[in-house]
Amino acid sequence: MTELMRVVAVLTFVAGLTGCGMTRGDQAPGTATVPKPITPEQKATASPANPDSVILADFNARLDAYVKKQRALLKGSPIAEDATPAQIKARQDTIAAELRAIRKTAKQGDIFTPQVAALFRRLMYPELKGAEGRETKDETTEDGKPIAVELKINATYPSSQPLSTVPPNLLAALPQLPMDVEYRVVGKHLILRDVDANIIVDFIYNAIR
Repeated sequence: MTELMRVVAVLTFVAGLTGCGMTRGDQAPGTATVPKPITPEQKATASPANPDSVILADFNARLDAYVKKQRALLKGSPIAEDATPAQIKARQDTIAAELRAIRKTAKQGDIFTPQVAALFRRLMYPELKGAEGRETKDETTEDGKPIAVELKINATYPSSQPLSTVPPNLLAALPQLPMDVEYRVVGKHLILRDVDANIIVDFIYNAIR
């Protein structure tokens, strides 16, 4: 009799779970599996319905295409660890010339598309408001004067001009870049600079407002 009562109790418990909508694949409260953190790559493509994620995915794809070309050229032109400054400069000029040949039809907006430019301005805007925003803008100048560089695709960043500092809060607001390229601020404009070739890859007019 006792055994029969146990069986009845178990059946009653299972029926109760089924009546509550808990099927075999469900988990009881407190036993749910903790989801893995979303990677940056997943964030960029996880929600196609979100306009920002679509724009970022497009930006990353365009940037990746450029970086692959640049790395292929660097791989084909290795340099010794003990290379002299003159040898490093010569290699830099060679890579720049090869990139210009590959990108001879490149134009402003190929990587910083209008949609990307609008998104970047929006991402940076909160860091540029008010008194703290003025301090952030001051950090992008050289002794209070804007850095003057001609904005031209594939142009060499002039050695006569300093490389502007991009404040940490602005960097944190923007998508992270691979080590091959970097953001720089020239006046009110944001440029994408090739670190190894020292050329302007693309730029956004009036990014700093």
